[in-house]
Amino acid sequence: MPDEQIQKLIDTVVARGGYIKNLHGQKNVYYQINATYYSALGEDDRKMLLARALQLFMPGKPQIWYLDLFAGKNDYEAVKHAGPGGHKEINRTNLSSGQIEAMLKRAVVAQQLQLLQMRSRYKAFSADAFITVQSDTAHMVFAWQAAGQNAILNADLSTCAFTIEVTGTDGALLFRFVQK
Repeated sequence: MPDEQIQKLIDTVVARGGYIKNLHGQKNVYYQINATYYSALGEDDRKMLLARALQLFMPGKPQIWYLDLFAGKNDYEAVKHAGPGGHKEINRTNLSSGQIEAMLKRAVVAQQLQLLQMRSRYKAFSADAFITVQSDTAHMVFAWQAAGQNAILNADLSTCAFTIEVTGTDGALLFRFVQK
């Protein structure tokens, strides 16, 4: 990414409550931005689900921080309690079983779990899948093909609308997820 885009991204995350760690105290030489994924996305469920869908259509094994799965927000009290250098605590909140139970009732959490189950359940996402990506400024289409299955993510980045469809060898619809 060009430096201007990197700076714009940093400015957006900071405006949404994130913290920046400079490399050895040097201003404008950043090595770490600390925020929860959900807060970095403006605590917007639609953006969270689109971001998760895009992540799950990337090759490799998706790595998901557990607090982000639960759409956890920046924890400013933890940062304050940790004192100087405690910026990392912003996204390291330990959730109680009661908090987890409550968060599991949120639609954004349940929908992320649906997307994770999709990724792990269908053979289209195998390591030897054929993957194509089509993209322009505001639209992306990811397609995975393997073992007679097709998985397609069709995303409008400007509106956060997207559709995912997984079809089987006979063209039968195996999974569908729509965010309008």
